[in-house]
Amino acid sequence: MAVTYEQAREIVREHFEPGWSMGTFCLDDRLITENDEFYVFNVGAREFIVDNDSSYAAPGGVPIVFKEDGRLGGRPSVLLVQDPSIRTTPNPNPTFTLT
Repeated sequence: MAVTYEQAREIVREHFEPGWSMGTFCLDDRLITENDEFYVFNVGAREFIVDNDSSYAAPGGVPIVFKEDGRLGGRPSVLLVQDPSIRTTPNPNPTFTLT
């Protein structure tokens, strides 16, 4: 069964948020980034994502959720940036706000 964007977002949130310890957990979903295979998520400390405080930057890969089965995975950001199949569109129903 295919996974919707909203389901994929909750998979990411449920995996990362409970044990988050580096600043304030933030899943920035103002944009939907995807290709035909998976969704890409911007997860990190709000202090880094919103306030640009580099002391909260977290090394590692970027979370992805496979559309086919909801598996959580990761990809190096450099591979995602160079992948021509990745597309980004505004999210009509984001849960993230700057307030």
